[in-house]
Order: sequence, then structure tokens, then C-alpha cells
Amino acid sequence: MKQFLLMLCAAVLALGLVACQSGGPSVEDFGLTGTWVTEFEPKQENGETLKSKAEVTFSGNTYKYSWFKKLIAEDGSIIHNWSETARETGSVSVSSDYMEWTAKSYGTAEYNKGTQAWSPVNMKSATNDYAIYYSIEGDKLTLMEDYNLDGDFDDVIGVPETIVYTKEK
Repeated sequence: MKQFLLMLCAAVLALGLVACQSGGPSVEDFGLTGTWVTEFEPKQENGETLKSKAEVTFSGNTYKYSWFKKLIAEDGSIIHNWSETARETGSVSVSSDYMEWTAKSYGTAEYNKGTQAWSPVNMKSATNDYAIYYSIEGDKLTLMEDYNLDGDFDDVIGVPETIVYTKEK
């Protein structure tokens, strides 16, 4: 009987160690791997049209979240094409409808009106945590984050609390 209990304890310990080493589920396990893109409503300013989009890329247990801008002149010519204006990178832990992002770095680019160009993104350390609910339907990923902590996902605080992304092909 002692031998059986000893073998049972050893098996439980071995399974526990294997589970710890695997790091838990990854984005691949939930169909999140790849790049997802969304475009926001364009804004008109001084006859110019400013377009914005966001792109989130998942791989393993990491994410990269980038923001881009495109400026179009009144005559339709492009002043600057899709330029990366900000980026955040970090780790992600995920379950079937919920994920947590932990930022490791964040950076922004500066716009130079004289050259009408963006600088490279200047990355710095970051330590932000995000709680995000999500759902996937076909090539659509919906991310829901309660920015103002009021218990819903229907507010717009700079950007909407609920954003639908399309998987980039």
C-alpha cells in the first residue's frame, strides 16, 4: 500500500512539473496567432483626412500592438502613408474568452511637419497590465476592455472599449 501511495504521489508531482514547464495555454491554442487589423473612422482637419488603424499580432505568449496613421491632402494626394506612430509589446496569458496583457515596452514616434514624416518609434520600458475579454468568429476578433471600469464595454474613451479586428491574410 505504501508503494502505491508513493507511486501516486510521484505521478502527481511529475504531472505538476510538466504543467509548470509548459507555461500554460498559448495564443495558438485559441486560434489567436497572427496579425489582426482594424481601421477607425477618418477625421477631417483643415481639408485633410487623417486615417488611423491599429494592428495586434499574437505569437506564442507575446503580443505586439501598433498604431498607424495616414494623412491625405484635400486633393487626394498622400501626405504620409501608413506610418507607425506607437507600439507596445509584452506577454499575454489567455483562456477561452479572456486574456491578460502585461506590457514590457511602449514607444511613440514624433511627427515632423517640415518633412511631413514620422520618426522611428522610440521604445521604453513599460509595466502596464490589461484585462481583455475577447471572442473570435471566423476571421473577426472582438476585443473588449472596460477602460473606465464602469462594468460595460460600450463607451468611447479616445477609442471604443469594444473593437472588431479582421485577421490579416
